[in-house]
Amino acid sequence: MVRNILVGYDGTRPADVAVAQAIALAELAGGRIALAHVLPVTEDAAGLEGAEAEADIAALALGQTERGAGNEIPDDAMQPVTVEEIHRRCQDLHIVCEDEQLFGGHPGIRLLRRSWLAELLVVGRGRERRSGQPGANTTFLLTELVAPTLVAARQYVELRSVLMPYKVSVDGGRGLSFAAQFCQMLNAELEVLICEPKRTVAHEARASVERFLRAYHIESSTDVALAAPHEAVQSAALERASSLVIVPGAHKRNYVLPWQRNETLWRALEVPGAAVLAYP
Repeated sequence: MVRNILVGYDGTRPADVAVAQAIALAELAGGRIALAHVLPVTEDAAGLEGAEAEADIAALALGQTERGAGNEIPDDAMQPVTVEEIHRRCQDLHIVCEDEQLFGGHPGIRLLRRSWLAELLVVGRGRERRSGQPGANTTFLLTELVAPTLVAARQYVELRSVLMPYKVSVDGGRGLSFAAQFCQMLNAELEVLICEPKRTVAHEARASVERFLRAYHIESSTDVALAAPHEAVQSAALERASSLVIVPGAHKRNYVLPWQRNETLWRALEVPGAAVLAYP
């Protein structure tokens, strides 16, 4: 299901957490890892004019440049893991790991282009501008979402308890199917939170979801929140101590205006100790 896993790696502590998460997923899925080592831009690799142009594109999507994010939370002071050590870990676990070096241009754009060929993109939170708000590159990747993208928690967590806010829609149905298969692979518990303001619609949806989940060999449960997904997801994840929140319908095609964003996704990213998977 997610055998082809792409990991963004830039030698920072958040990237180390993403790598550890990807290795655990690849071990469970019997998959392979493409370690996309994002190298810094040099004048030799790309002209300054071209690099600045691509950076401007990313800044436009973000609404701010990385240079403007002066209040970022610093990385952990611990020494990051080397690429050689990552390959050694994968070899010990019999996981195929290919090292790719992405040259030139803005790091977020390079990784976004490469993610077209991946079944799952795993990234760290980057340099958080404030608690719960990922760094500029991660924000850009979530804004321009191409492949299912897992944003690792600040520290490695075992993905045993999965929460998915569900709303009756095509995106909700696709997301539910993905979440059920993903939890079956992880051998994790899935809790589906039905988010519908009308009680009758919510209970009909709950019965439908429970019938659907019987087809999968997973431990699952459902609950009802008579509210919109973005209003319920944060408190629900905290109450249940969820280690992963899956947010369906996170693709920008679902937005009417260019500056809109998926509020459920950004609320989920504020949950401490939880990874977040944005599903397009």
